[in-house]
Amino acid sequence: MASVEVTTWYLDYQGPQLQLPQWPQQVELIEACLPSPELSQFLFCAVGHHWRWFSRLSWDYQQWLDYLSSGKVRTFVLYKKGTPAGFVELRQHDDLTVELKFFGLLPAFIGQGLGKMLAQAAVALAQQWQASRVWLHTCSEDHPSALKTYQQAGFTVVNTEVQQEQMPDEYAEAALARPYVWSRLNYFQPQ
Repeated sequence: MASVEVTTWYLDYQGPQLQLPQWPQQVELIEACLPSPELSQFLFCAVGHHWRWFSRLSWDYQQWLDYLSSGKVRTFVLYKKGTPAGFVELRQHDDLTVELKFFGLLPAFIGQGLGKMLAQAAVALAQQWQASRVWLHTCSEDHPSALKTYQQAGFTVVNTEVQQEQMPDEYAEAALARPYVWSRLNYFQPQ
């Protein structure tokens, strides 16, 4: 593991009540209503690899399944012409706040104006979940426009932390998510 200085910004949504956006033709946002570790692990990696997301690379199949089956997580997939383009993961906390836990576009869909609309949809969906507060955090290791995108969507920085984070030395190796792959193979092993 390598130690990297990371700035983390915590943001609260301070804007008005939002409605779901009108998506362009052949773009739709659909909730994945069944817990699917395969889908969520794919989305996490497909969106996060470019930004070296690593927090869930060590999760095995059962960890994904338990998390997604908790009743406190909702996943929405953005499709363009039937192709996954991005996703939103919302997590409801015990205090009834809703965290925009993960959010992003696959690299091929960045720069098409979908990010701002996806952020608006994420807030509207969190508000519909009867959130007492909608919040998120982003960091200096994320997409260079992430903080600006969130602020333009109505989020305000409420706290900033700078600390050393342990990142995988060999990100390409960690990104293979071997614990997930092996545990999935074992999970569905014929009996």
